[in-house]
Amino acid sequence: MALTDQDLLQVTRLVRTFLVTGTPCWGDPERIAIGFNVGLANTFFNTEGGTISIGDYSFFGHNVLLLTGSHDIRKRRQARRNPQPTGGGDIVIGKGVWIASNATVIGPCTIGDDAVVAAGSVVLGGNLEAGCVYAGAPARWIKKIDFLPDEEQELEVPVVVLP
Repeated sequence: MALTDQDLLQVTRLVRTFLVTGTPCWGDPERIAIGFNVGLANTFFNTEGGTISIGDYSFFGHNVLLLTGSHDIRKRRQARRNPQPTGGGDIVIGKGVWIASNATVIGPCTIGDDAVVAAGSVVLGGNLEAGCVYAGAPARWIKKIDFLPDEEQELEVPVVVLP
């Protein structure tokens, strides 16, 4: 089976993105917006079906998947694979979000500031409330986080401006 021009373009983008950032992306890496002081580990991005936005100070464990792409299950064989929607699957991750190891986030989805997605969870779209813990497959609301007082923690990294 020969690769199509579209397949070759996808493989080229995947290799280029991985070599430049160390983080693989299936789709256009220009559809990813990453905030200040974000920790990605070996996150995998799929931007085929939308954009991905990650807020400042968010961080991810190992093997996190952010998937905007989807396929029509009513189709069969090659028709199921191509084409796929190119929009509508956006993922928006707020500030200070922790997505733990082996979690999968499937768009469209918004994760509020300072939320936590537990290890191995599968987020199947929707809106996850800020400051809450979500866990399971599919991910469900577990509890509201009882945060420490602000004066007892370093909320932001000081920025040093050099002359």
